[in-house]
Amino acid sequence: MNNVLDMIVSTAEAIPVALAPGNFLFGLLGLVFGVIWGALPALSSTMAMALLVGFSAGLDINAAIIFLLGAYSGSVFGGSISAVCLNIPGKPNSACTAMEGYPLFKRGEGGAALGTAIFSSSMGNIFGAVMLVIFTPFVLSIAISVGAWELFLLGMMGVLVSGSISSAPPLKGWLSGLIGLAISMVGIDAISGQPRYTAGISDLYGGINFVAVLIGLFGFAEIARGLLFEKDHPSGMLNRVSVNWRELKKNIGNFFNSSVIGTIIGIVPAAGADIAAFVSYTVSRRLAKPEDKALYGKGSYRGIIAAETSDNASIGGDLLPSLILAIPGSTVAAAFMGALNLQGIVVGPTIQMSHPGLIETVFASLLIVSSLLGFVGFLLAKPLVRLLSVPRRVLLPCIMPVCVMGAFAAQNSVFDIYVMTISGLAGMALVAGGFPLAPVCLGLILGPIVDINFRRALVIYKDQPITDMLFRPVGLILIASILLIMIGALIGQRRKEALGIAD
Repeated sequence: MNNVLDMIVSTAEAIPVALAPGNFLFGLLGLVFGVIWGALPALSSTMAMALLVGFSAGLDINAAIIFLLGAYSGSVFGGSISAVCLNIPGKPNSACTAMEGYPLFKRGEGGAALGTAIFSSSMGNIFGAVMLVIFTPFVLSIAISVGAWELFLLGMMGVLVSGSISSAPPLKGWLSGLIGLAISMVGIDAISGQPRYTAGISDLYGGINFVAVLIGLFGFAEIARGLLFEKDHPSGMLNRVSVNWRELKKNIGNFFNSSVIGTIIGIVPAAGADIAAFVSYTVSRRLAKPEDKALYGKGSYRGIIAAETSDNASIGGDLLPSLILAIPGSTVAAAFMGALNLQGIVVGPTIQMSHPGLIETVFASLLIVSSLLGFVGFLLAKPLVRLLSVPRRVLLPCIMPVCVMGAFAAQNSVFDIYVMTISGLAGMALVAGGFPLAPVCLGLILGPIVDINFRRALVIYKDQPITDMLFRPVGLILIASILLIMIGALIGQRRKEALGIAD
């Protein structure tokens, strides 16, 4: 309990750092960018973070943290604007909001639906940040006893989980993760100092820049999909944006349930806002009274509150395994980890000792941007509805130069532009072959953790029986978890095939 109180006090002391004029401004800029980006269909939160990681490298660490957290929070919410007003979920996590918000929009209640979504998103974000502060000391106390072998297993579990819960068959998901691991091993070996898989190309000695790969995988693929396969939709008029306080008062219990669900799902590696929104929406529907249940699909504020609260609460949960266990809760969190790596910060169980005060700064920054989200959302709602009327065939090509600049800015390297281009083409080929891209990203980020800790474990136990390494209690639990994940995923796939459900 004392550790929790200490963390709360330390986070409160870090709030003035986040509120420093320069940092506050960057947080606000990140939010504005994130909300605008999130509202534009076919542009993902991962793509936003991938573009901004390179730009953040030139910022002070505190400014970079609040800037990226602002973009993260804003992009998760932003999809709700196009969901309510156009029936186009800007992001997958906004699909439930579209199902309930657009019918309200057609009834002339679009402003109230969107205002309620904005308020729910902001409060869900704050709830997730508070839970992050409370639970971090418990996770740190456990994680600090984890050794190299356990870190290797945690890294592998993160890759396998991401491959298991994607829409593709598990084997394709796992193969995508292994591709990411293989890419991460290009460059100078951190232990032996010898070049690996560089083919004599000097630009590869420093490794393949994950920012360029990330932009290529998600930028090219999403822009191409938006241009080739998605149609433009006309926008309508939006009345005054306001909060439906009566519905919020009725849904206090629903808000709390959805916040808890979102935070817990956010902690699960590779789950994230999409799953959180759908699970909370489903739970809220099942728990609804008959008269409220009848409104689902026809315009339910209850459904909007559940989805928007949960997907934003997942952000706090998402950051917990990313910072403390070095296992990204999602591809967006993986990009955030990468941004910290560019600043010379290695996340993991020792982060509190190697960088004291850093995680408190992260928590304080998340609380600040969560509180600002409502203000920015209300400010940008109507202008963004007008922006959404711009044809996608005009809008999306304008983003390509941003991708190029983002890839170049990470290391000021023209070579990284080539890496981005090749990664984009490879990403399009993977998508065409039914391979998910998220596991590639997680494999790329977790690769150094998996590689280095596996080899460290072999060095530590080289003069001991192999059973001393394999039968460590925490390691056995992780091995059992990995086997259960793999077996469960394979059984689930068999059931889908037996039922004739297509992926």
